[in-house]
Amino acid sequence: MTTADMHSRATSAGTTAAVPGGHQPKGHSMRGSANDSKLNSPTVPRVLQTDNETNGSRSRSSNRNAMDDSVQVVSFAPPAPYYAKWAYTTTDTLVLALITLVAVLVRCYKLSTPDKVVFDEVHFGKFAGKYLNGTYFYDLHPPLAKMMFAAAGKIAGYDGVFDFKSIGLDYIAAGVPYVGMRLLPALLGAATVPATYVTVRACGYGLDTGVLASLLVCFENGLVTQSRLILLDSPLVFFTVLTLACWAMFWTKQHAAFTAAWWFWLVSTGAMMGCAASCKWVGLFLFPVIGLSTVADLWDKIADRSLTPARWGTHFLARAVGLIAVPLAVYLFWFQVHFAMLYKTGDAAGMMSAEFQTTLAGGLNVTTDRDVYYGSEIRIRTTNGRNGYLHSHAHAWQHDKGSGQQQVTIYGHADQNNLWIVEPAFNTTIDASNGPVRVPGDATIRLRHKVTGKFLHSHDKRPALSSQDTKFELSGYGFENFAGDSNDNFRIEILHGDKHSEGSNKHVQAIYTRFRLIHSNLHCAVYNSRKKLPKWAFEQIEVNCMRNCMPRMSTWHVEYARLPSTGSDEASSVARPQASYRKLGLWGKIAEYNRLMADSNGSLTGDHPFAARPQHWPWLRRGTAYWGGYGNFIYQHGNPLVWWGAFASVLLFAAVRCVLFVLDKRRIRPGLFGQRQKYLSAAGFFVVAWGCHYVPFFLMGRELFIHHYFPALWMAILVLAFTLDMFTAGVPRFIRLAAYFAVAAAVLYAFETFSYITYARTWSKDACLKTKWLKTWDFDCEHAFGGVRSTEPPPPPPPEDTPKVEVVADVKAVDDTVPAAAAAVVQDDEKALADAGNEEGIPAEIGVPFAEEFNPEAKLEEETSEGPADAVYVKPEYDDPTAIRASQASPVQVPESVAANIGQKSNQPATGETVDDQKPVDSAEDKHVEL
Repeated sequence: MTTADMHSRATSAGTTAAVPGGHQPKGHSMRGSANDSKLNSPTVPRVLQTDNETNGSRSRSSNRNAMDDSVQVVSFAPPAPYYAKWAYTTTDTLVLALITLVAVLVRCYKLSTPDKVVFDEVHFGKFAGKYLNGTYFYDLHPPLAKMMFAAAGKIAGYDGVFDFKSIGLDYIAAGVPYVGMRLLPALLGAATVPATYVTVRACGYGLDTGVLASLLVCFENGLVTQSRLILLDSPLVFFTVLTLACWAMFWTKQHAAFTAAWWFWLVSTGAMMGCAASCKWVGLFLFPVIGLSTVADLWDKIADRSLTPARWGTHFLARAVGLIAVPLAVYLFWFQVHFAMLYKTGDAAGMMSAEFQTTLAGGLNVTTDRDVYYGSEIRIRTTNGRNGYLHSHAHAWQHDKGSGQQQVTIYGHADQNNLWIVEPAFNTTIDASNGPVRVPGDATIRLRHKVTGKFLHSHDKRPALSSQDTKFELSGYGFENFAGDSNDNFRIEILHGDKHSEGSNKHVQAIYTRFRLIHSNLHCAVYNSRKKLPKWAFEQIEVNCMRNCMPRMSTWHVEYARLPSTGSDEASSVARPQASYRKLGLWGKIAEYNRLMADSNGSLTGDHPFAARPQHWPWLRRGTAYWGGYGNFIYQHGNPLVWWGAFASVLLFAAVRCVLFVLDKRRIRPGLFGQRQKYLSAAGFFVVAWGCHYVPFFLMGRELFIHHYFPALWMAILVLAFTLDMFTAGVPRFIRLAAYFAVAAAVLYAFETFSYITYARTWSKDACLKTKWLKTWDFDCEHAFGGVRSTEPPPPPPPEDTPKVEVVADVKAVDDTVPAAAAAVVQDDEKALADAGNEEGIPAEIGVPFAEEFNPEAKLEEETSEGPADAVYVKPEYDDPTAIRASQASPVQVPESVAANIGQKSNQPATGETVDDQKPVDSAEDKHVEL
């Protein structure tokens, strides 16, 4: 290696940005100095002493071959690390007090407007109530932010009764202390403004730059909108900002390692990281940010010869504790609090495993026969995913590509229609002369539905929700005096048993044996598709038979087994071994909940009208409609000057860094107005942080919204402030302050311009249209005065007298009072059912000469509650799809912007829907689209 090459390497190493404070030679002024050119010159090489240089004299020989006993090693001293020292003054106190006051006023202005449920307050307000009454619920985000809302509601007087059922519900009429609940995110949002000032000052910048950065954050419309509602992103941004503020303060204490202040800021950084991750998983992006900075710092410390290996190891262990152990402990602690508060079972408990449900008061409590015999009545449950029971009922498949045979689904509640009887395979007999025979792990069996007598069956028909040739319909098939066929045969494939129950991996045991059901002819596995069926299948979950599927969603277990007593065998009078679920411990519950969160986040796909992909975020292509009123509305939209300036600063830094890299190779070192080291270190750190919070979203296929960009936006705003500081560093102070004032004034003007959609202020349609600087900004100006939705519509006229319609369950039992249109629908339905089979109305089957005839004259069987006294039964809560309904006028279609924000489920696609079709979010199955 030549000396020039080594000079070049030293030059590049000297500009590495590892921490907010950067690395600079000692004594370097953060505001720049006349000595910058000297300090920024290539590092002068030094020659390490050899054994023959006992007097410390430097070798001056130019000919290495002339040296006899010594080896000359050429090295370069790394740049001495610079640690910003912020001398906190009274002026800082006054500035912090002033900007905090301004931030509180900006966030809390008109906090009571609107007095209606807005956007995702539907979910997070409801969850706060669940915490207060102890009822278990499931959400795809960690619990901390929701528990904070519950605490705020408790302090404000919320009793947890109001259910936040749908957007637009009136808070005042229900007596909900919503202002107190909104005050929490507003104060957290306000706190990010002084935290921004502290961060900028800790990075070595002056008071003026700190104030400018704070004002950019204070008057950013998107952050203001998000922090005024009961939404998760305000706590997330708050803990994200605090994490990086603590990390910047930690670097100001590097001159006093292992002191109390040093430990305080290190542990605080880890604690805030844990809290951010406990609000939303976007907080996990902080770990690569802090991790990369830590790795670079420790790598630099290796070159510090004043540090012994033991001392370096102490630095390593301290960071491992503060930045890994502490965040993990905080994350687990909040989950422990979460489970302690939600101690009662609820509707969402069905999404958890049976072992999880047993830990809830009033939850699942099953004791059953352990062994499964031929002839046993069993209830089969899905083991993974959204749990439910293999279910059938006396209603036929109605999709075009189906067989018209009896539906088989997954149903989330235990009832009589979940019971199946284990029988031997078709044309197979079992010798039970010596008593009941246990079902072995490799047996081929049939499952006969107890209520209807149909066999679980599969054939070469596509399921309702798929056209793939690897998926087949599951149905109930059979009729009186029909013995069945080979398409009723399923082979048991045991995956594993329970080590605490002997024989559970060889014979089928209730609770303990996990198995798959493989169709003997089609070689497909009974599979939980986790898709909701249409209303004609009661919106239950689809189950089909799928080839080449992974075991995770095709794993089942028997939850309940009972062998009816025959009175003829001695074994029937002997107490059989019993089985029950073992309760999950805290670690098991945390692990299961987080697995379910990962599944839920990965499966959130859709076509929400206000979804936005990451490539559209930095230039503010569009926002999100939150609420629409009469003369006003709320639209989540950023301050365009802040967004565009921040993104331009990030791009500028990338360009500058690339140019400097090339120039450094040519031994040309621009001073960047005397701010080179500070700019590259501080801005470089936050550009990396911006990338860590932005780039990963490109890898996500789920629905995303503009609020997912807020943590990255804050980091880009700091880069903007650092860039303005660099360009104004060499000008007279009054020009610098004038430039800062001009930037702040422009930002304030844009903030006021878009404050109407931030605060739901009333304005005119013409003024609204003038604020659409880009054609892609799609906020609905028809809500402003002069628009078609600016006034409350008149009440509908009283309905005219219509012929009475009798509601019946039998599609043929329709009297003359049914309107002609309704009768035509019935006839069309009958024709469709008849067309499902061949010309004789007989559904086609493979491998059998005949099949059950589908009789459209016959009344479909009702869900029944009859059964043995000891069976667990819960009456199904779904309607009969064959009932005739009174005809209704078609509801008026409304634009997407209205349907997406008024009276519908928040964050749910609204394209093509009508207001009348929209339903409130009550089920944990239908989750909002959030990260």
